[in-house]
Amino acid sequence: MSAGQTPSKEGMSFREMGRIVKPHGVMGELKVAPETDDPDRFHALETIHVGPDEDSTSSFDIVSVRLQSSRYGITVLLKLEGVSTREAAEALGKQRVFASEDDLPPLEEGEFYLSDLIGLSVESMEGDPLGTISDIFEGPGQDLLVIRREHGGTSMVPLVDEIVPEIDLDEGVLRVNPPDGLL
Repeated sequence: MSAGQTPSKEGMSFREMGRIVKPHGVMGELKVAPETDDPDRFHALETIHVGPDEDSTSSFDIVSVRLQSSRYGITVLLKLEGVSTREAAEALGKQRVFASEDDLPPLEEGEFYLSDLIGLSVESMEGDPLGTISDIFEGPGQDLLVIRREHGGTSMVPLVDEIVPEIDLDEGVLRVNPPDGLL
């Protein structure tokens, strides 16, 4: 383990913030593809957790954060304590970047993390069961919910207010009002 890197603490709740794409330059900076609707959240963090999954992470203190426009959107450039060479940055390549929930700002009323929708039951507005959310594709225009259907197969539904007017995280259900032919 290098300087600035410590094993993650047991029992922490994490939120995925992005994925390391590749090194940037020769001084250990990392290019990160953000998995958040607000990459500026990286500026509020002092520590991140890097690993293949939530259970296998190492903590790193953040030295600097820069945002860079690219043809794919915004890229986050991270400089981490103890990662000072291209080789050290390459060793972290393709890993996932997490933040402790305790380090993130509180959500506003009506806000939620997209990952909280995975596993919710999907019902029509009349209460008919339609399936379960199995995945979410984040798009530039809108996010798409992947619904594993009750009787097999999958459907994709845009996450827009007109089609998804009700999300009840406490009840574990998402209610949809799809146009004819969508489901």
